[in-house]
Amino acid sequence: MKKTFLLLIISVLCSSMAFSQANLTVQSQVGINIDTVLQRHLAGDGVEISNGKFNNQTGNVTYPQIGTFNRNGFTNFPVATGLVMTTGNVSVAAGPNSGGSTSSQVSNYYVESALNSYASNTLYGCASLEFDFLAYADTFSFNYIFASEEYPEYACSSFNDVFAFLLTGIDPVTFQSTTKNVAIIPGTVTASNPNGLPVTINAINAGPGTNGSSSNCTPPGSSAPYSMYYIGNNSTNGVQYDGYTTVLSAEAVILACQTYHMKLAVANVGDNSYDSGIFLEEGSFYSPQVTIVKTWENEMIGGDTLIQNCRELDLAFTLPRPAFTGNTSVIIDARGTAVLGQDYALTKPNGGAITADDNEFTFSPGFDEQDVHVKVLPDAHFTADNPVKTAILYISTQRCANREDTRLYDTITLYLRANDSVRLRDTAITVCNELNEIAVEQTRGTSPSYYEWIPATDITHPDQLATVCNITQSRSYQVIAQDRWGCMSDTASVAVTIVPKPEFTITYTPDHGCMPLPVTLQAQYTPNYATLLWNITNDTLYSYTDSTITVHTSLPEPGYYDISLLVESAPGCSDSISYPNAIHVSDFPHASFVFSPEEPGNGEEVFFYNYSTGENITNYAWSFGDGHSSYIEEPSHTYHLTESDYMTVHLTVTNSDGCSDDTIAVVPVEDNFAFYVPNAFTPNTDGNNEVFLPKVHDVTNYDFTIYTRTGELIFYTNNPDQGWDGTVKGAPAPQGVYVWTIHYAKIGTPNEMMVKTGSLTLIR
Repeated sequence: MKKTFLLLIISVLCSSMAFSQANLTVQSQVGINIDTVLQRHLAGDGVEISNGKFNNQTGNVTYPQIGTFNRNGFTNFPVATGLVMTTGNVSVAAGPNSGGSTSSQVSNYYVESALNSYASNTLYGCASLEFDFLAYADTFSFNYIFASEEYPEYACSSFNDVFAFLLTGIDPVTFQSTTKNVAIIPGTVTASNPNGLPVTINAINAGPGTNGSSSNCTPPGSSAPYSMYYIGNNSTNGVQYDGYTTVLSAEAVILACQTYHMKLAVANVGDNSYDSGIFLEEGSFYSPQVTIVKTWENEMIGGDTLIQNCRELDLAFTLPRPAFTGNTSVIIDARGTAVLGQDYALTKPNGGAITADDNEFTFSPGFDEQDVHVKVLPDAHFTADNPVKTAILYISTQRCANREDTRLYDTITLYLRANDSVRLRDTAITVCNELNEIAVEQTRGTSPSYYEWIPATDITHPDQLATVCNITQSRSYQVIAQDRWGCMSDTASVAVTIVPKPEFTITYTPDHGCMPLPVTLQAQYTPNYATLLWNITNDTLYSYTDSTITVHTSLPEPGYYDISLLVESAPGCSDSISYPNAIHVSDFPHASFVFSPEEPGNGEEVFFYNYSTGENITNYAWSFGDGHSSYIEEPSHTYHLTESDYMTVHLTVTNSDGCSDDTIAVVPVEDNFAFYVPNAFTPNTDGNNEVFLPKVHDVTNYDFTIYTRTGELIFYTNNPDQGWDGTVKGAPAPQGVYVWTIHYAKIGTPNEMMVKTGSLTLIR
């Protein structure tokens, strides 16, 4: 065994503290045809898988090293379902993590010589899954996770359990038959290292383990340069392995529609003590396929109609995942009564035009969508005898040329229509005092179906070009006319001048605040000889008048205040405006609270009861004196102090107008920490000293364990009130010396774990 006795004790302790949670469900595939396993649990879109073997055997699986997994409620595991292949019995992959050795040897281990070049020592427990596949496009990929019990203690050691995904077939560059490993760390393929860096324990980890050395890391001497791909496991996780990689993708550029061979193999290195495994995401072995989605710019028109200067179309060609290379192509063949380039245009994703001679484009590497834009050209010619033209687009994608059943194609028929421009004439109107009729002239275009006056103020029929109105002050309007498609439009400016009736604007600030509230009212108006009269009132008979342009006053009482202004340029020629409840003046709230218990202990929950009074209190700001705060109306708080102290609690209450009040109170907090462990007990049924029980007070995160002197765990509890009665599995323990360990934290410092150890004597 490679791990020391101390590590075993620690793992047992961790296991005993594990919380109940969901674990992976693993089902062996022994007795199921390997081709069926591959089709059900690995094959995805755009590939055909055949001739499966497991450990060099066709037909039904006989080795218990391959199975299916389901993470169930264990949502921390990155992959939901799929295949798992292990160096031992596949059942051991399921959690929870025991923290110790998971050697699960099976008889008649298969020997996989293909892994010898990746291992630094003798191979054990090999598992090998291989098959032929044909991909419809020039790339393929699948997702996987590598996991091992060698993590973390044996990271960067000679026990570097290995695996490889070996792809054999025609290289698309050299056209020579090659075999290469596609289980490569992302970003490690360079000009100097075209094969990349294989995924191994010594390459992906969090640094050298307790039984490893930085000199064995990859690269040597490094401290986890690829640690971002590593996930450490703990005793509460629902999978057995002590560590595993993030979800990685194995991918390669290949020749479309050619048969390749894939071998997935994993093995222990150096000994057979700790299992390793590979998780393969269900359905992730795929080759990209193209789908087409139509997006119209104006969905209200409906149908497959393109309208000149109006409705256009985007054709989105999508892959289920981003392309690896630029070799996946789309071909568009344009037919119909409309002429491409004369009546309508197709724009490529790169901005170029699709023509009869240049009608193909490819997916750029890293992209999963390419868009083609379709529109009727502005100078396209339509006649009364031929108002509609058709454009028929025959679309196909790169597939297996000798396999008609693998082709992907679609046909889109579009209808092209003309659309004339709309023109309106700008208008200027000057009248005295009042305007009762107004009209705008349309100079071009078919009869639109939509008109709008903006703003519609004083316009009786804002959806008509000619309308009655009641305009009593100078205004500027915008009139919009829109065609029947809702696309082509024109806007006319209409200026209405009413003389000499005054125009004015006012501002007042602030519009709310605490009593007494200083406010400022200001007016801007024309003509400059007009007179003003301000009036400020509220429902308590308060009234204030002023005739200056800018008013400064103070509102003394709580409540709502109305503001009005009358502007007169001549007798009988005036205008006014009023703002009911324009300004709100608020009274101040009163802050008050009590707390319980009156003398809390350290770590005891303290409840605060809010007795603050006042209208519209919206904010409560609590400061508990120990750096913590709260913003709810009646919070509770637990103090964690290193010693007894008096905590000053501060409460500030604020209403909706920003008026606030505060108050304080002092909370005495008592620290009652105590710790005592006896050194012997006499469980001899005489009623005295029958249980070995440490005396602790105000502690948390408590763990109490007892071992024999040879390291055997015989008692464990996390309950400070539970002691050992001197029995093991219901039988009296022999008289003698035993070793105890207590992990705990003080209530005042719950995140600072402490440990005490000692011995006890059992006397009978």
